[in-house]
Amino acid sequence: MEEGTSKAIPLRRSRNGTRAVAHRNERRWSDALTDGIRRVSAPPRQIWLASLGTTALAVRSARAAWDRLVEEGASAEGWLRHQLGRDVS
Repeated sequence: MEEGTSKAIPLRRSRNGTRAVAHRNERRWSDALTDGIRRVSAPPRQIWLASLGTTALAVRSARAAWDRLVEEGASAEGWLRHQLGRDVS
């Protein structure tokens, strides 16, 4: 009877033994593959930030162009009035 109980499976695990379970900080190849796919499919943050900068530059350029057109129009109007003899400065 003693032999049968000594060969039985122990109910408690030993604390100093190694476990075959993977640790949480270890990565599997499928996790690495999934992360790579997410990086490729997701738009990078730098592109989003660059688009904001591009929009700001476009607005600034449009304002500068409009100011330049107004100045040219005022200059042309002054020249035309001077040519017609109605210099009203």
